[in-house]
Amino acid sequence: MKNTCQALLLALVSAAIAAPADAPYFGKWKVNSSKSQANQIMTIEKEPSGNFRYENAGFTYTFQLDGKEYPAPDGSTVSFKALNENTWDATIQANGKLSARVKLTLSGDTISVASTIPQADGKEIAQTGTFKRVSGGPGFMGKWKPTKVDAGDFWIELTPDGSDGLKIAGPNSLCVAKFDGKPYPMSGSGDGSKQTMSFRKTGATSFEAITYLDGKVFFKDVYAVSADGKVLTDTGTPAATKKPVKTIFDRQ
Repeated sequence: MKNTCQALLLALVSAAIAAPADAPYFGKWKVNSSKSQANQIMTIEKEPSGNFRYENAGFTYTFQLDGKEYPAPDGSTVSFKALNENTWDATIQANGKLSARVKLTLSGDTISVASTIPQADGKEIAQTGTFKRVSGGPGFMGKWKPTKVDAGDFWIELTPDGSDGLKIAGPNSLCVAKFDGKPYPMSGSGDGSKQTMSFRKTGATSFEAITYLDGKVFFKDVYAVSADGKVLTDTGTPAATKKPVKTIFDRQ
């Protein structure tokens, strides 16, 4: 952020040398879906082998509609069932525990997605999305662009950990790390065994987070807090597409 006001510059300098607990990004934040942007293309296709292939922002796996578990890049597993020609059910598990349930419903050139994410307190977060066909077919096959996404009550919480560390938590995700640029394991009930994260401060009010899948960079996020401390903006860039995604969080 570029500032010319001397008072604001002094405030930023003060924040930079303050104790970690004073960093403005620490706290609990909830997604503001109406202000966030979803623009990554989802691809579903049938391979010559007979497997289905799913891809979104470089996250790719193959599966069958037989209810069996198939591996995903982060170490989780996915299983799909076709309830009928227009409805698929999917279950995502990590380390043998439920990570999410997803239902895809096809209507012409539109796919409606409804998912639930379990939380530690036993409650679930409901999310919905709508995708329009960009190309391909028939049925679920093709490329799909999101037109509306509602993340529901999805939240993240950032808390200091020691003199130069943080704990970043979500509904079923957790990472405890330091701001040293080194990868740290994810240990939440919904985190895949091959997923790690690293963190690096980029300013008094911002930091960078990199997500790795099996040791390879998957996503780069920059979290920055607004001047009034009420809004946290996550600008994320998938390594595969280089197409930024913006997620807005409101302080709780």
